[in-house]
Amino acid sequence: MKKIAYIVFVALILTACHGKDKLLPTVTGSSYEVLVVMNNSQWNGAAGDTVRKYLEADMPCLPQIEPTLSVSRTPWREFSDILKPVRNIVLCDIDSARYTQAQVKYMRNIWSQPQAVVRVQAHDVDEFMKAYSTAGKRITQYFVNEELNRQHDFYRRHYTNPAANKRLKNKFGIDIRIPNDLAASTDTTDFFWITDTKGRVRRDIVVYTVPYTSTEQLTLQGIIQRRDSVLRLYIHGREDSSYIATEWRHIPPQMIVTQKDSTYCAEVRGLWRMEKGDAMGGPFVMHARIMPSGDKILVAEGFCFGPGQKKRNPLRQLEAVVNGMKFIREQK
Repeated sequence: MKKIAYIVFVALILTACHGKDKLLPTVTGSSYEVLVVMNNSQWNGAAGDTVRKYLEADMPCLPQIEPTLSVSRTPWREFSDILKPVRNIVLCDIDSARYTQAQVKYMRNIWSQPQAVVRVQAHDVDEFMKAYSTAGKRITQYFVNEELNRQHDFYRRHYTNPAANKRLKNKFGIDIRIPNDLAASTDTTDFFWITDTKGRVRRDIVVYTVPYTSTEQLTLQGIIQRRDSVLRLYIHGREDSSYIATEWRHIPPQMIVTQKDSTYCAEVRGLWRMEKGDAMGGPFVMHARIMPSGDKILVAEGFCFGPGQKKRNPLRQLEAVVNGMKFIREQK
């Protein structure tokens, strides 16, 4: 009996040791950074220009220019074990002896976890550029999505405000993970606002519902019109007469329609400004979703304020919160 128990014990150890994810180290590097593995001659030519064009494209609707991703680069000969655990990697593999056609591969957890890796392989530089140009936007969005998922998972496991989450669950029937450094809140019947008061970039999250009566409410104009009326009612500057409004003059808001949590979602990003008060403004990102009941629209929005500060990462942190929100549906 003891012998059998020993064999089972050894088998369990061997099984655990062969579980690849259990042996992988944690990723290295900062959020929204990507390492490009590409040889010098290619990086300094048209192929490198193509890669940078997509990875370093301006992040939309920020008050100052910031790249979607921050890029570093290493040649293949220096791509050592020290660099392999980096969180986001693009492998630019151009080799006429190994490849006859171009291919783009999306992979996870190759040398660390949670890691995102893209391999773009091609016969020559021209084929590589064609393949990367075709897939460039998707590659960039792949890394952005992976970062949003990492951030949301971090909030879910380590860094969440349980009191705020419970209030939002009871009020709106949603599972949303508010970071625990957002603590100062305003709570009314159909409106919830929480903010932080520390750091160089202030972050705010608002959640509210409005009756759903017409599809016109889900157009960009309809969403922004309702946004401005709700925020004007609840959020003011130092003067009571001041209020938040959407900025149209310099960078108009942008909207895409997608599916989140198996429901319709209008994703809007843009800039806000303070009217009739202090010179304040910054970027925002919001999701407008039809609630499972079908009679209301739920809006979750994050916005930032930080004069002279970079806002890409703080806004992405708020986007991870909004992006990870789910409706709590009754169990049948």
